[in-house]
Amino acid sequence: MIRTLALTAAAALAIGAPAHAGGVRVDLAGKSPAQVEADVAKAARSVCFRATRNETLMLHAYTRCVKATTKASLDTYAAAQAPSNAALAAR
Repeated sequence: MIRTLALTAAAALAIGAPAHAGGVRVDLAGKSPAQVEADVAKAARSVCFRATRNETLMLHAYTRCVKATTKASLDTYAAAQAPSNAALAAR
């Protein structure tokens, strides 16, 4: 079971943000899917703010970054959960 998820500004890098934007780790242990989604979105806003604060069109870049980073992180989380869910279904 995945316990932490690392968010990086990989999505921000695709839009030209600096490579030193950093990242955030989100603790997932014992959280509901709604809590995971809320924590991931909050972390994405933090990472993307740092990654896009020097962009010319900051608001546009920030919005795209938050959407892309949240989606990528939740997709990673879902993919990591899939094997454990499949194993439970096989029982």
